[in-house]
Amino acid sequence: MGLFDIFKKKRIEEIHFSDIDNWLQRELESKSLDKKVLSAKEEISRLLDSCEKSIETLEEANLMNDKIPLKEKQIMEGHRKSYTQKVRRFINAIEVPEDHSQIGHYTARFSESLNELSEETRKNFQVLQHFFSQEVSRIVKDIKGIDESLSSLQSDIEKEGLDLIREAKLGLKNYRENLERKDRLENDLEGQKKNLSSLKRRREKLRENIAELHKSEEYGAFEQFLEKKKSIEDEMREIEQDLTAMFAEISRPLKKYTHNTEHEPIVEKYLSDPVGALHEDEELIIHKIVEKMKLDLHMLELKEKQLESTKDKIENLTLAFLKEKRDLLRNLKENNKDLASKINRSVVALTLSENESWLKSLEAKIIECERHLEETVNEFEQISPNYLKQKVKEKIRQIRKDIHIHDD
Repeated sequence: MGLFDIFKKKRIEEIHFSDIDNWLQRELESKSLDKKVLSAKEEISRLLDSCEKSIETLEEANLMNDKIPLKEKQIMEGHRKSYTQKVRRFINAIEVPEDHSQIGHYTARFSESLNELSEETRKNFQVLQHFFSQEVSRIVKDIKGIDESLSSLQSDIEKEGLDLIREAKLGLKNYRENLERKDRLENDLEGQKKNLSSLKRRREKLRENIAELHKSEEYGAFEQFLEKKKSIEDEMREIEQDLTAMFAEISRPLKKYTHNTEHEPIVEKYLSDPVGALHEDEELIIHKIVEKMKLDLHMLELKEKQLESTKDKIENLTLAFLKEKRDLLRNLKENNKDLASKINRSVVALTLSENESWLKSLEAKIIECERHLEETVNEFEQISPNYLKQKVKEKIRQIRKDIHIHDD
């Protein structure tokens, strides 16, 4: 190396952001991780075969001392059978994944299972150590070798910076998903805005229609019908109030006078519904009852003040007054019915009602559409692909410092 070679700049690798996926894959392949996994699997397979032979040797092994008591032999045989069954079940379950990205997770699970096996076989191991120390030690050595092979493989993979590559791939995936989501939301926003504009145009058209209907001659006539109907109903209500007040003021004498007589139901009707009673009273029997009561007022034992007041009210309930009020009420009721019929048959009223109903429905749709649009806008603004893109670039530079990433 020349004296000035140390000052030469290291060559900067240049890639485009769109090629990061391929670059990561090449980076991964350059580490020959698949070969390392295959080599570890071959070593573990060899240890599994060795462990199985060691288990068979333990199963077939004879005691060095045949003179131990029968009971101890039986206890030993029980522990030997239990130990070999548990260990064989454990090693038969070992299946190392070929995908290097799964090694870390598998190693952690293996370690947990090994700890469980150790706890389950602790008593078996302690007993068998006294009888078959060498055979048991060979089994333990093989299993320990498997654990060490997995740990070594995991360590090699970690040294290769796989976590960084995995994080970069995940970040790239998130970036692309966010781009797609933003594009989708942008299209949604365009559609929602068009829909909102369409709804507002329809609302404006309905408002114009309603305004035109209000200006029409037909609506003017319709309003007159409504005003006349209201005027008639006000007049009927006023008559009803007057009659109710008049009969209320003589209710006590009337009730007392007609108590337990054939006229009691008629009087009750007048006191509760004077308009209805007057309408049904064709012969104006109430006038005859009142006139007769006027002659017999002295028999009702009324106080002087109430007696005078009752006489005054009776004077107002003349036959002419009752006829006039009855005829007037009938005419008003008939006119009101006729106006109600005209109002119900009014085309402009029906059209106006339909338009107002549609307008109300449109207003609700517009409010809902505006709410949904606001939510979509907020969601759209919260998405930041550029931030995620920058995080991916930073992760790539952690993997390889001498690299420059061009935006597409």
